[in-house]
Parts: sequence; structure tokens; C-alpha cells
Amino acid sequence: MTSSSHKKLQWVVSSLEEGMTLHAFLRKKYPDSPSVKALKRAIDAKCCTVNGKVETFATRSLRAGNRVELDCRGVESSPSSSSPLVLYEDEELLICNKPAGLISENRLLNTRFPKFKNRLQLVHRLDKETSGALILAKNDKIKEQMFALFAERQIHKVYLALVDGEVKQNAGIIDTFLKRRQETSSQVVVQIAEAGQRAITHWKCVARGRNASLLLCEPLTGRTHQLRVHLKSIGHPILGDLHYGKRFKSPLQPKRHLLHAYAVFFTHPTSHAEIRAVAPIPEDFKSACKELEFELKRIEMAHLIEFFHQ
Repeated sequence: MTSSSHKKLQWVVSSLEEGMTLHAFLRKKYPDSPSVKALKRAIDAKCCTVNGKVETFATRSLRAGNRVELDCRGVESSPSSSSPLVLYEDEELLICNKPAGLISENRLLNTRFPKFKNRLQLVHRLDKETSGALILAKNDKIKEQMFALFAERQIHKVYLALVDGEVKQNAGIIDTFLKRRQETSSQVVVQIAEAGQRAITHWKCVARGRNASLLLCEPLTGRTHQLRVHLKSIGHPILGDLHYGKRFKSPLQPKRHLLHAYAVFFTHPTSHAEIRAVAPIPEDFKSACKELEFELKRIEMAHLIEFFHQ
């Protein structure tokens, strides 16, 4: 083992270690890790490389001679236990700003809001690395009503996506069929396939330059990984999305895929009030936009409303 700095460790896989998964290898080589889960979080957070390339799959099988490097800061940092910011709440619904890194799972979300005593239920999901507006129901009746609104396409969600390359068109519609394949218990791959389910995405470019573009996207359907696969299909994968993007023109290398569920609009099924919740843009997204010299001030509520009715 060699140390490139006080915060990074490097190893070369021996012939006896060939075939080990990356996770098992790190458990063996770094016994001082706070926990097994901490190592898994570090891999998920893009803090590990194999032969100089970021590796996010803990189950990757290693070969003799592979060079593995681990940024220990990703292991030592623990996930925040604070509650996500509440964007809207009434007697039946709660909309929060989910931080990147938090899994959309009922049990985990209820631990962040203990006062509800495990009554909160997901109305929809966001990928682990995706931040932003997430709707939770406080009872079964409102959950079913919200499911019905989603099925009728009466809930409008708009996302911010920082994508690779300069998008030439100002706006467009992506209409394909997507098929989901379960690679492992924790790894899902979605592909464009005629045998899949129909998926429709509206998008609009609001900034471009320096080999990257900033898009507003509204998925009219809610398929797994829809925006990530759709944007990859038009040649502009989301920056940081190593699951679907293999080669990037932009030199920016974020620690997660830069997708943010920016706003959600719908008519409340009980009160019939117009609900508009906007999730503040996270700091890592802001920093990336600043580095790319994109102006986030251009994205205002009026702009979002216009986008929904284009």
C-alpha cells in the first residue's frame, strides 16, 4: 500500500485477490473504515477509482494488477441526519427538498421526520443522487388520490439538468419506449426498447457554453431513470452520471449526477388549492453552474409557468 496524500490510499490488486469485488477488497485493505456501509457510501459518492477511472459499482470484480485508489474523506464523512427542508405541508401532504444521497424509502424518510411516527408514505420517488422536491402522503386516502393525479398527468414536475455538450436546439420533445432490466439486486439499467413502456419528456435549454448546457425538463411520464436515459439518447448525458454517460466533453467532474427536481405544481385533490413548491438549488449544483458561468437567476417562477404551458 502507498499513500498519495494523508487523505488518499492506493493499492495494486494481487493475483490472490483477483476476482474479489471492489467492496470486499476495500473491506480487506482498509480495516480502519468506520463501517462497511461507510465504504459503500464512499463508492457511491465517486470517491474510489480503478485504474484512474471512477468506479461506482461496489460489486465490480477486480483483476490482478488493477490499481485501486480510495479518497478516505468519503469514508470518514457521515451522511447528514438532519431533516430535509419542508417546502409545503398541510394535514394530508408534506413536500420536502430531498438532499442528494438520501434514498427514497419510507423507513429512511420517516427517520428524518420522527414526529409523524412512521405515517409518511412516498407518493413518487427520486433517484438517490437526485435532489429536490419529493411528495409524501400522511394517510392512505391522499396517497391514492395523488397516485390518480400522477396517472392522469395532473402533477407537473420540472427538473434542472446540467448536461454534457452544447445543446443546439432551444427546446424539444423526447418520445420513446423504455425497458427496465435488473442487473443485480441494487443495479438497474434502463434502455430504449420497443418492448418497453412509453416515456415522454419535454425539455428547454436555458443556458449553454463551455461544453455543457443547462436544461429545464418535464417528464410527462414517470419511468425509472427516464430523464437520465432520454438525455443520454440525444447525445447529452447528465454531468456526473457515470451509469449512462461514459465519455464527457465537459472537464467538470461532479461527485453525483447533477439532476435537481426543481418544482412541482398540482391542484390539491382535497382543498382544490393550487400547490406550487420550488426546491432551493443545492450548493454543489450552484457551484457547477458558477464554474460553467451559467446564470441561475434567469430561472424564475414565471419562466417555469411558461414552460409548463408551452
